[in-house]
Amino acid sequence: MVHIVFGNSAGGCLKFAFRKTTYAKTEEIIVLPDILSVGPIDRLQTKEGIESRLQWFKESYRDDFNNLEVYKQGMLKAIEKIKEIPPHQKVIIWTCENAAEQTGLRIVLYLLQNEVNEVFELNTFKAFHECYTYPMLEAEQFPRSSGELIPDKLLQLYEQCELKPMKFAKRIALSEEGQKLLLNENHLRTWEYGELRHSNIERGDAFIIHCAKRLHKVLDTHDYMKAARLIGEVVGHMQQYTGDEWIEYRLRDLISGGIFDYRGVLRAMRRYEVKLKEELLL
Repeated sequence: MVHIVFGNSAGGCLKFAFRKTTYAKTEEIIVLPDILSVGPIDRLQTKEGIESRLQWFKESYRDDFNNLEVYKQGMLKAIEKIKEIPPHQKVIIWTCENAAEQTGLRIVLYLLQNEVNEVFELNTFKAFHECYTYPMLEAEQFPRSSGELIPDKLLQLYEQCELKPMKFAKRIALSEEGQKLLLNENHLRTWEYGELRHSNIERGDAFIIHCAKRLHKVLDTHDYMKAARLIGEVVGHMQQYTGDEWIEYRLRDLISGGIFDYRGVLRAMRRYEVKLKEELLL
């Protein structure tokens, strides 16, 4: 059995969950270390596509990306491993109800389109809600991503869920969606009503402004607040899963658009503070 997981958080948790079980020796985990709902993914199955995505990170995120080379090698290694999966191995693709993992699912199925491997999807959101009932489900939208589940829960879902091979028609349809994704230059994807959609990059801007208004009210001041504080507030409450780097990227765009004032250095979120323009608080 080979497991394919999206994001370092989910990948690390699954490896930790398996560490003291027989799975550690009998089952392989392939991690694509990225949030695939944001940024360009055209030609991501190629070295050139990964390089292009890396360049977009450098130009758009501006944060201290000392681990970009690690990311590059991780992506190249993961994609190569997926292409080399032996035909006798069963494949489990871990997903959740978010654009990042659903994008990954489609891309992986495209990479496996000509292979005969049995493929299973383990949707952690659906599995979690099948295993637990109220009051465990205090947050209806939990988990937003597989990485939000602790290792013990991932192990429990894997051992308790009845997995069935993905039907051929569904596999073909999702593979075709994956091919289209790898040809599209859109920079933001949204998961809504069970469908993956392309979105305008300004999609979450209104929510960032809403969270800023709420924080100003909670703090009872119109003074500057740490950018990281605002970004954490947005990430913690936004339904769509994008990661804090994307929110910081959009915050800087709102600053350049005159929505926020700032002080400090717009190099990394920990280096500057922001506040809404006073007229927007009314």
